[in-house]
Parts: sequence; C-alpha cells; structure tokens
Amino acid sequence: MGAGSRASCAALMAGYLLRRVLAAIPTLLGISLLAFAVLNVLPADPVLTWTEAGAPMSAEAMERLRAELGTERSAAARYADWLLHVAQLDFGRSLRDSRPVLDLVGEALPWTLLLNLCAVAAIYGLGLPIGWAGSRRPGGSLDRLARGLLIVVYVVPPFAAALLLQRVFAVRLRILPLQGVAADDATGPAGQAIDLALHLALPTLCLALSGWAFAAHFASATFRTLFAAGPLAAARARGLSGFRLAWHFAPNAAAPFVSLLGAIIPGLLAGSVVVEEIFSWPGMGRLLLRAVEGRDYPVVLTLMLLSAGAVLAGQMLIDLLYPALDPRLREVVGAQAPSHE
Repeated sequence: MGAGSRASCAALMAGYLLRRVLAAIPTLLGISLLAFAVLNVLPADPVLTWTEAGAPMSAEAMERLRAELGTERSAAARYADWLLHVAQLDFGRSLRDSRPVLDLVGEALPWTLLLNLCAVAAIYGLGLPIGWAGSRRPGGSLDRLARGLLIVVYVVPPFAAALLLQRVFAVRLRILPLQGVAADDATGPAGQAIDLALHLALPTLCLALSGWAFAAHFASATFRTLFAAGPLAAARARGLSGFRLAWHFAPNAAAPFVSLLGAIIPGLLAGSVVVEEIFSWPGMGRLLLRAVEGRDYPVVLTLMLLSAGAVLAGQMLIDLLYPALDPRLREVVGAQAPSHE
C-alpha cells in the first residue's frame, strides 16, 4: 500500500469515526431521557428523601429548597435545562451535598477502572487457556468438565456469588478481607499494595465469574476454527505444537478476541453496580446506587451518560483496531480508497 493509499485509508477511517460519533449522539440522548423519566416516576419526594437522611427542616425551608432546586418546574423544563448545561460541559452539582458532579465522578472512576481492568485480566487469563484446552480435544473429559463447571458459574447471580465468596473466604477461612479497599494497619508502599491486592481479590473474582464461561466458550470455538484453517493445519503437519503453534497463529486470533472485549465490557459495567455495593467498593456503581436512592438527578444522569459513552467509545475503538490487527482488513480499506493515478 503506497503513501497515497495510506492517506486515503486514514481519511476513510477518520470519516468512519466521525459518522460513528454522530450516530452515537441520539443513543446518548435516548439513554439520558430514559434515566430522567425513570427518576421522575419514582413516588418519593426528593426533598423529603434528603431531609429524612439529614437534619429536620421546617415547611418554609423545604419550600425554599424546592424553589431553589426547581422541583416545581415540569420534568421537560428541567431536562432541557440539564441538556443545555451539559452542552456547555457543565454537569452541575450534587443535590445532596452541593459538590460538583465531576468531582464525585473523579473520585469514583479510578476505583471502577481498577476493578474492571482486573476483571478483564482474570477473564482472559483463565477463559482463554480453558478454551484452548477444550479446542485441542473437543468432547474430551477435560472439555466436558470445564463446560459443566463454567455453566454452573455462569448461572449463579452476582449477588449470590458475592455473598458465598464472602462467607467462605472472609468469614470462615479469614484469608481475604470482607469489604472495603484498605485496612487500617497497612503501612508502606509495599504493604499498601499487598493490602489493595487482597481487597481486590473477592470483587474481581465475583465480577469475572460470568465472563469466564462466555470467554471460554468463545475461545474454544475460535481456536477450533483456526485449527481447521489451511495455514494452521499445515503448521501442525510440520510438527508445530504448544506455544510455538500458539505464537504462529496469534496474529490471526487477535482480532476475534478484541471483539470479545467489546462483548464483555457492558456486562462488566452492569455487574459493577452490584459488586461494588456488596463489597463497599467506592466506585461509580456504588455512587450510582446512592444517587438513585437519593433522587440526585445530576449525578444519576451524568453517570448514565458516561457509562453509555464508555461502551460506545469502546466499540468504536475496537472497530478502529481491527485494521491494525488484521492486514486483510487494511487491504480492504485501502482498496476502497479512491485512486490518485
């Protein structure tokens, strides 16, 4: 592919990315509108919810608070006002403690990213070897045992798995912490890192449970297809096996496993809400639950918008990575570029 073709390919990818971004805007608006509608059909009065959690307020003070927050205005007017501020990158302040919403998100986001990255590493680290082993001898005893265990793991609800893990490893065996992110007696960088790893173990395990079954099944089917392909069959006929064979077809296997990441990200984000609450993990999922309970509209809408945006951005990034991982896709994109000759 010449310089002109590469430039045309880059222009096509840029145009594709722009179209995807524009197409994502209605989706984000629809998600924010749905979240706003759900909050407004809840029967509780938000002002009463806040005052019950804090100091008692007089009727006059409550009316002044309603006027200040605009709760007497129509839902459509409040939603339009929120959209206008978001367009100016102003996500407002929490209605419960008057802190900027972005400050709350900034405190919770690193914890959610850490937990989800560890869960992704655990899913790939265990799911792919199980899929590899099953694809080598389909229907064998190891394959049947792994499938049976993974099916059991997949059907267990996250909250039930979390409570079971806490009871076994934290209450009975006492080898892992029950909740939280840090112990009071952890000192020094090394001690704090070990303590954080121990606190990460149970929530990571719980979050990765359902992903293991999906990843192992996907990996087994992908490896089986690759083993049957002509070049790999020839490589096996030449005596390649084990890690040498895996290294031989790694470039061809990369693209399917990137698409697998796009499939598991939404499930991880959804599962984080339950896992973070049960394990008292101070991430975005726990922040979302607290905001929904308190009818904190700006926080809920911002978190829903950011979560949907993260999923859509992940999908776009995966689509852009395909040509980099698979030379055949680069050739297709290059062939679509207009000729300059």
